[in-house]
Amino acid sequence: MPIMDFIHAKANQNTLHIRSFYSLLFVQSGELSMVVDQHIHVVGAHDLISINSDAVCSFQSHTNVEGYIVLFTASFFMQRHPTDVMHYFHFLKSRCIYAFVLSEEERTSCLEVVNLMLTAYNSFKLSAKDVLKRYLFMLVQMLGRYLGVEGVAAQMDEGDDKIRSFEMLVDNYYAQQRYPSFYAGQLNISINYLNRICREKREASCGTIIRGRILLEAERLLYHTFKTVKEIAFELGFENVPYFSTFFKANKGMSPEEYRKNL
Repeated sequence: MPIMDFIHAKANQNTLHIRSFYSLLFVQSGELSMVVDQHIHVVGAHDLISINSDAVCSFQSHTNVEGYIVLFTASFFMQRHPTDVMHYFHFLKSRCIYAFVLSEEERTSCLEVVNLMLTAYNSFKLSAKDVLKRYLFMLVQMLGRYLGVEGVAAQMDEGDDKIRSFEMLVDNYYAQQRYPSFYAGQLNISINYLNRICREKREASCGTIIRGRILLEAERLLYHTFKTVKEIAFELGFENVPYFSTFFKANKGMSPEEYRKNL
């Protein structure tokens, strides 16, 4: 859809909203500011922004922005292609945002496909959904080629599958399960092997990844909601506020209250 249509629908959304879909923004003119997981990004003309699922974001336009936004879920994409295909494209990795400036020729080619998608989306023909899937995969392939970050299936190994499965489990259970032993058990691997995979693929221990996910959610709740520190602490599975405050300060260098005041 046109970006302004999306902005008018979502710009004033003040509640915490974790996205379950991917976004590709093509800005042709104007300027757009957005907050993605507490980081402010200003998007200008000819920029391409890829925002991935599991991010919390809000949009606000400074001027009349022209361009398009393509929104799609992983399940829609995977109806035509294998699950792992999405992971061959670097800009579709979970909780990442990428900004690029395409050449005029690249922009023209992409926007031609986007316009075809818009026509198919507004069509009442029974085949419209299948046509959209083909165009979407074509667009993602084009971007992978233009951005030079497309992966190759042969480069994917068991460690890539395990780390993705681990991160999905962490997303589901971070508020209830803090210990690596739970996740290793769910994956049917040893804790040592899980730690080795995490260090190889993410340059961090599995415990650090778990704590990082809890911290990310704490920052989101402090930034995007009016919930009290006590409410946030209990929502994240902490037994009491002092325990949560100690955890937060040890990782951010300030208390939750100080973090919120500095926003």
